[in-house]
Amino acid sequence: MDGSTQHASRTIEELEADGAISDFSAAYSAGLPGAGAVNFFSHVAHGTTPYADRGLRDFFLYRDLGVAKATGGRILCHLVKANMAPEHGTGWHRHQLGFHIVYMVSGWAKFMYSDVSVHVGTGDCVYMPPGISHYLYDYSEDMEFLEIESPVESLTEDVSPCCDIPQPTPWPGQK
Repeated sequence: MDGSTQHASRTIEELEADGAISDFSAAYSAGLPGAGAVNFFSHVAHGTTPYADRGLRDFFLYRDLGVAKATGGRILCHLVKANMAPEHGTGWHRHQLGFHIVYMVSGWAKFMYSDVSVHVGTGDCVYMPPGISHYLYDYSEDMEFLEIESPVESLTEDVSPCCDIPQPTPWPGQK
C-alpha cells in the first residue's frame, strides 16, 4: 500500500443502519466495564452542535459531542466553556461518578481539591477519583475544557467546606 486511505463503498451511517458496527462493538467489548449492545459510531463535526446553557452551571456553556447517545448513556463527553466571569464558583461539591476527567483545551481554571489549590492550564489533564470534594473557583475568559464522565446520569451533591476559597481574578473590564 502507498499509505493512502482506502474507502469502502458504504458510509459509516450505512454500516450503522444495518447494525454492523454495533454488533461488532458489542461482541468485541463483551465483558469490559461500560460495554454492551449500545455502542454506535458517532462523529460530531466542528460547528454541528452549538454551545448551549443546558448544563449543570449557568455560568458555563456546554457543547454535546454525541458520545452519550452513542454509548447509551454510559459516557458523557462534552466541551465546557466560560460564559460569564466567576463570582462565586461552583461551591463545594462532589459527583457520584465512576469516572471523571477534565482536559483543558484553552485558558485555565483553578480548583480546590480538599485544601489544595490546583491551577489547570491549557493542555493539562485532571482525573478526579470518585467522590472527591472539589470547588472550581476561578477561570479565565477563554477557558474551555473537555469533560468526560461516566455514567451520564449522576448525582451532584453539595458538601461542607473544608477551607476558605481564594477570590477569583477579575476579567478585563470587570469591577
